[in-house]
Amino acid sequence: MPGDDFQFTTALATLDASKLDRAEKREVEGLYRAKEYLTTALREQLIEVESERDLLRTKVDRLQAERDAIRDRLDGLEADRGTVAPDRLVASLGDALATARDDLSEADYAIGRIEVDLKANVVGGADGPQFQLPDLAESVNREALSTLRFDLRPATRDETVTYDPIPDVRDRSLDEAREAIRRAGFAVGEVATEPGDADDVVLDQFPSPRSVAEPGTAVDLTVSERREIDVPAVIGHDLTDATAALSAADLAVGEIDAETRDEPPDVVVGQTPPAGDAVPVGTAVDLTVSAGPPDEGTESADEQDGNVNERASESDAGPALEAVDGIGPTYADRLREAGITDLSALLDREPAAVADITRASTSRVEDWFGHAKRLLEGE
Repeated sequence: MPGDDFQFTTALATLDASKLDRAEKREVEGLYRAKEYLTTALREQLIEVESERDLLRTKVDRLQAERDAIRDRLDGLEADRGTVAPDRLVASLGDALATARDDLSEADYAIGRIEVDLKANVVGGADGPQFQLPDLAESVNREALSTLRFDLRPATRDETVTYDPIPDVRDRSLDEAREAIRRAGFAVGEVATEPGDADDVVLDQFPSPRSVAEPGTAVDLTVSERREIDVPAVIGHDLTDATAALSAADLAVGEIDAETRDEPPDVVVGQTPPAGDAVPVGTAVDLTVSAGPPDEGTESADEQDGNVNERASESDAGPALEAVDGIGPTYADRLREAGITDLSALLDREPAAVADITRASTSRVEDWFGHAKRLLEGE
């Protein structure tokens, strides 16, 4: 015990060595040496303990300084890290999804169901809970963050698709076609033009008539555009050259009659409409070509004209059919075979019926009717 050691040390200091024998002196000397050894050992241990204490105190001071630096750094990070209100976080996510939806729709894709797990710190704020999103370069413990889960999907809608028939708007005016298309629940698409006999008449449509499509589908239209050009002069040309000239002028070749003339065969000797008339693009021009000079025993052109005039004068119903500009022997024979022997009988028929009989164009027959009326009125 410490008290016993103190008494032992005090006793040795007051001991009278002269009263001790040799053995007792050696024993006392051993005790002194033990005392000195213990004193030295204790002193060394004390020095060592004091050194360790100083070292630990230095480490504690350093750790406290590091703790204070880390605390300052955390305070700085907290101050620099922005906070997001709950409504703004959802709005930002919605903006990002809207951008993704637009990009996907351009590639004919759509957003289906989306599940989003968002890790964030939830902290208090003056206006209620706020979210703090970790920086991408920041090392964080995922377990210390809160998980915000979003399950997004498109708004539900009726998946049943209805199909309606496309109305037939061909041969209608453009205004009528537009109204019919809108009334049927569709939209008017692109409107293209092609040359025709009249302006703004629907020539074709896509989708085709009586096909079906979803309501709101665009219907593209092709409408006519009347363009008039001057008929070129082809009388005196070879039939091949005349055909090429009419084709180059965007006109068609109509009926071709052959008459015995002094001109070489296949030379154009007549045309209807005449050269210089303004007609729509695509109009058919009827041609009369020479069949060559008359053979022996065949009536010449002058003789044929004389016979025509003779028949016209002998007719009780007025001028003969051949008196009408454009009605030659071929057309006249076809009319007489159908029972049309004079101009009155001609005008009693419909132009379309006469066109079928003579195989001439309707526009040409209408010209015959106009001239026939003038002939009858001039009698």
